[in-house]
Amino acid sequence: MIDIIKLIQERHSSRGQFDPKKLVPKDKLKMIIEAARWAPTAHNMQNFDIIVIDDNKVIETLGKIESTISEEFIRENFEQLSMSEEELKRKKVGILGTQFPPKWRDASKLDEAIKERSPAPLSDTIRGGNTILLIIYDRRKRAPASEGDALGFLSLGCVMENIWLTAQSLGVSMHIMSAFGGVQQELRKILDIPEYMEFGFACKLGYPVSETKYMRVRRDIGSFTHHNKYGEKWLA
Repeated sequence: MIDIIKLIQERHSSRGQFDPKKLVPKDKLKMIIEAARWAPTAHNMQNFDIIVIDDNKVIETLGKIESTISEEFIRENFEQLSMSEEELKRKKVGILGTQFPPKWRDASKLDEAIKERSPAPLSDTIRGGNTILLIIYDRRKRAPASEGDALGFLSLGCVMENIWLTAQSLGVSMHIMSAFGGVQQELRKILDIPEYMEFGFACKLGYPVSETKYMRVRRDIGSFTHHNKYGEKWLA
């Protein structure tokens, strides 16, 4: 059994092209969904459903949906970029900017980048994925005394983490597909999702043609832990 800390450290997002011909074995997929079933949820409401999409025709139809990156994303994304590996190592948070277009990395050209953006098909995100999990939830429900259903969203995060760690342990790669969040109405029509069911997140599972390497950083323990009261650092 792989050490849980090592598994957590090795978990990563596979952003490259997936092999469309290499299917996730059904027994592994069942284990991944079993892990989702046992995710901790607020008040044990288990307020989520999972749509397993592995029909090539359905995936092809989804791939034709076009999604436009929001202005908000481009501007806020810029604030979290590091422009070099050295900067990212120093900050220990955020991501490396070189994976984005040059104009997205230049504050003076963000307005231009926003004007030039155009819709892109979801196939650019799916990139060969042949197994997609769409996690949805019933917006008519919420955990008791959870304003804005904050606890419900926390629960969906637990579902995601269970799915991701189990996939990692089984040698199955995973990528969260945020572009799906902006096309809910199109998803409803294609997948017959009721109006009261809301999009949580979408991910693809499978096997990359080649693994994309990228720098991963984390804060030092001493930078975010406090001892007995805020400001008194706890050092491991």
